[in-house]
Amino acid sequence: MRRILVGIVIAVSVAIVSAARAQQDVFQPPERGFTSWLPAPSWEHGLLTGNGTMGALVFGNPHEETIILSHGQLFLPKEKSKELFDQSSRMEEIKQLIKAGNYEEAAQIPVDIRKAEGYADERDPFIPAFDLKITQEAANISKYQRSTDFVTGEAKTTWIDDLGTFDRRVFVSRADSVIVLSITSDHPINCTIGFKNRPVNWDQWAFVGEHIDAMSARASEKWLTYKSNFKKEYKGSIKSYEGVGKLILKGGSSEVRGNDLVIKEAEEVLLLIKIDLNYSKQQGITAALKNAINNLKPEYQYLLDRHTSIQGNIFSRTKLDLHSSKETKSLHTEELLLNAAQSGVSPALIEKVFDAGRYNIISSTGANPPNLQGLWSGTWTAPWAADYTHDGNLPSAMASLMSGNMPELMSVYVNYMERYTPDFEHNAERLFDARGVVLPAHTSTSGWPTDFSETWCLTLWTGGAGWAADIMYNYYLYTGDETYLKEHAYPWMKKVAWFYEDFLTEKKDGKYLFNPSYSPENNPANHSSQAAINATMDVMIAKQLLRNAITAGRVLGEDKKQLKKWETMLKSMPNYTVNEEGVLAEWLSPELEDNYRHRHVSQLYSLYNYMDPDILNKPILKEGAEKLIEKKLEFREEEGGGEMAFGLVQLGLSAAHLKDAEKAYDAVKWLSSKYWSSGMGSFHNVGNLLNTDISGGLPAVIIEMLVYAEQGNISLLPALPAEWTDGELSGVLLRGQVELREMSWNKKKIIVELFSEVEQKVTLDFPGEIASVQEAGNKGKRIKPEQIQLNLPKKKVVKIEVSLN
Repeated sequence: MRRILVGIVIAVSVAIVSAARAQQDVFQPPERGFTSWLPAPSWEHGLLTGNGTMGALVFGNPHEETIILSHGQLFLPKEKSKELFDQSSRMEEIKQLIKAGNYEEAAQIPVDIRKAEGYADERDPFIPAFDLKITQEAANISKYQRSTDFVTGEAKTTWIDDLGTFDRRVFVSRADSVIVLSITSDHPINCTIGFKNRPVNWDQWAFVGEHIDAMSARASEKWLTYKSNFKKEYKGSIKSYEGVGKLILKGGSSEVRGNDLVIKEAEEVLLLIKIDLNYSKQQGITAALKNAINNLKPEYQYLLDRHTSIQGNIFSRTKLDLHSSKETKSLHTEELLLNAAQSGVSPALIEKVFDAGRYNIISSTGANPPNLQGLWSGTWTAPWAADYTHDGNLPSAMASLMSGNMPELMSVYVNYMERYTPDFEHNAERLFDARGVVLPAHTSTSGWPTDFSETWCLTLWTGGAGWAADIMYNYYLYTGDETYLKEHAYPWMKKVAWFYEDFLTEKKDGKYLFNPSYSPENNPANHSSQAAINATMDVMIAKQLLRNAITAGRVLGEDKKQLKKWETMLKSMPNYTVNEEGVLAEWLSPELEDNYRHRHVSQLYSLYNYMDPDILNKPILKEGAEKLIEKKLEFREEEGGGEMAFGLVQLGLSAAHLKDAEKAYDAVKWLSSKYWSSGMGSFHNVGNLLNTDISGGLPAVIIEMLVYAEQGNISLLPALPAEWTDGELSGVLLRGQVELREMSWNKKKIIVELFSEVEQKVTLDFPGEIASVQEAGNKGKRIKPEQIQLNLPKKKVVKIEVSLN
């Protein structure tokens, strides 16, 4: 009789849960997110969720699913030298060899110095923490769907089998810093859950065995625990990491079986997980993690609501609507991507990747900026150590933080740079015998250079810190925050300028020589070495840095002698040039031939983020830049897209700033159709290699095609493709402390709502001659046929409607 009564109680309870879920319709596609109709074929196609510090990647079959858990600061410690090698001791020799055209010999010198001094440092690689394995009783499946809701951050797996309807969800809370797993069903839930080591491939065992001392997963009543110790250490390195998971059941029971928890006849399963790093050998952190979980309210909806109030707020600020059909919007990702390959890129796909990109960047920015793989990894040996690559990858990931209305995430990037500033200062001294800072092409847990060879002569690159300075300064241009400028951006900019003061001492015909110089990862067509002189990108970065430093210095009251020095330096910068084909040259030295068949487009640097007047106001340079974009797109066409997707971001941004809608749209089509997983993670190559770069870069390209702003000037639809006949863009930030609240357009009309943090006058540029202007307040003053001047009051919305001829 007692068993019968228990069975009745369980059945009634399950019916209640079933009724609640039925009201939600577990198969309803998220309003902003995506669905997939097939399980992920590999971890690279898994569903992504994260709070910027912890991440979860979901893949596998519904009855046997794996969730790979990660921590944004989990970089495995390797050996670290006590001192950086001394490249500066032979810098004069390097310069003389380069001037003589002996580039290979010059590039060999840092390699020889490193070997002689025993400097063998490598980047600490990013690794996954551990797996959460979930096994449920198998039955024939009649319906399946996986999805991610970008607003809530939930990664969901839902299916119907012969037993019932099952709904499994996971998110990582920004409010409570906890990974939350929920399983509900209209049938009693029987499953096994446990922490597992991430599998090690046969060719990874040597690496794992050399660096990891122990990996242990345990289960006890209501708890799962995990710990891994590292064999190698240096001052301040991670000694181990630990994870705990607390099981909370509604109904049913659980028991320990080996290292797993076996759950029987449950109404609902809730698992709360925390992961943290331990920098001490003496004291474990498991007790502290358990205590933190015990202090949380163990209710899924409560935790989700707290998280969504942050995640949803950031994500929902910005929206792109290209008026795709409702039917196309509802297609699974597999269908959208297949249709793009067969019939061309649809507006629905562009809307989807725009949202996915912003979601991925939000989810992977927190403890650190997004690394090459964001916050997620399924392998012990990630390509390029899943580091922070500063010669293109990380800048691309950061590209839409401001315009995409995620300004609070910029502090993560700034904090990372400031954390390693002492290392960057040491680089300037030891590599170039200079003051200031030198940012290597690659970093992870150290600011010293680690990745270079006689071919990849990265220790000769001087542009990284200047590029970072522009990213930092851009925050000020958007917000007008002088306190930030004074305390963060300007001190960095000043250090970069000091470096140029010491580095740029040699002149030819009154112009500085950038020697050594380096155009990221490319070599001239007539030389095998990447070592060079006067790379266009190096000159562009220095000019940009000095101009911005002068402007910022005037705002902050910098010493006039210092400003005068920078102004004098600007006058001595080499002039940009075109080659014999009229193409913007990658190197300013005529003896170095351009090499178009390469993934980077470094000589377009000054057009990545701005409509550079140095290029746009000189017809020969503007035409040269246009010809270069054409050649690079031809190369991409021949390669079928090719590797390194962020090169297409650079092309798209440059074309948008040249107001070349057709070429910008070509880049967007490639980026939208070739470089996304079925789980809406972005790829480095066509169809493979999870990589976050274009998640930040593609939304930036799209936004800059639709609106571009500098202080006092806003250009609407500057590079609108013919295919986007009508649409809407909302919640975009603009330089000059303005927000584009709403913009809608069609072939004849543009309606825009602007909100300014300060009272100011702005000019609005339109893509054609203005026929009429309607405004709720004071009417805009016509300046040119395609331009009006508008008064923006402080903290009030101004709406204007413009008809075009």
